[in-house]
Amino acid sequence: MRIHAEELLTFLAVAEAGGVGAGAQILRRSQPAVSERLRALQAAVGEPLYQRAGRGIRLTAAGESLLPYARRLREGLGEVENWSARRHALQEGSLRIAASNTVANYFLMEHLARFRGRYPGVQLQLRTGPLTDNLPLSAWDLLFTEEQIERSGLPPHMELEAWREDELVAILPQDHPWVRAGRGWVRWEEVLAEPIVWREPYSGIRRRVEAAIVRAGLRARYSVEVTGVEALRDAVAAGLGIGFASVEALDKVRWPLASLRLDPPHGLFWTLYLMRPQADFQSRAVRAFLDLLATPD
Repeated sequence: MRIHAEELLTFLAVAEAGGVGAGAQILRRSQPAVSERLRALQAAVGEPLYQRAGRGIRLTAAGESLLPYARRLREGLGEVENWSARRHALQEGSLRIAASNTVANYFLMEHLARFRGRYPGVQLQLRTGPLTDNLPLSAWDLLFTEEQIERSGLPPHMELEAWREDELVAILPQDHPWVRAGRGWVRWEEVLAEPIVWREPYSGIRRRVEAAIVRAGLRARYSVEVTGVEALRDAVAAGLGIGFASVEALDKVRWPLASLRLDPPHGLFWTLYLMRPQADFQSRAVRAFLDLLATPD
């Protein structure tokens, strides 16, 4: 027969209290309920665990042999309770985040630093880089992406939402003739007449710009291609061509470059997306980080 933890803990309380009635008081259970658990435990063991001795009890040899196991069970449950309390207080736990390079570098780092300051016991794991098709989405608690993911491509317990919107602009050296002329925007036809420094093909910014050029009925020119944000900055600063970046990123890094709006008069905007667990599947660490994202600095 199966032995249940409640039966062992009941036996331990009665054994240490020296009687069924005293054990029932410690457990805050009725004496009949305690006696029923003891009978079930003895039936599962197959032999008596105690004998009545006056108003108390005396353990049999089997009861004495079982006692250390019951104490280890109580210690183990105490450790589990302490573990649960630490997680409740976010003194331990984990948070696994995947994000594209642009999102990680210019939109997430300050939030991660705030989270680390508040909850230093939570282990952070951040994966940056291209979010390729073979990325196991279910292996991450949160995913920040520049692309919308179809519902059929999401794990069943996950949902996707628009997280924030930002503007994309052309970046160019400060001594460029357009900058010296005091211009604030530039048309696609003018951009495409200039050399362009493109990010790598899987860059979300590049895909947005390419799509906008197609919508304008034009054709992109490919003259220079670099990998990474820093390489883009250095290439544009060196005069290799015009690049593209997000306004919020430029505000944070303070590059020695100028920027002009694209696609006047409306500008070119992009949406960043957040994949997160549905509410019932969110860990405490995930909920805390989402609350932090929604709270101004």
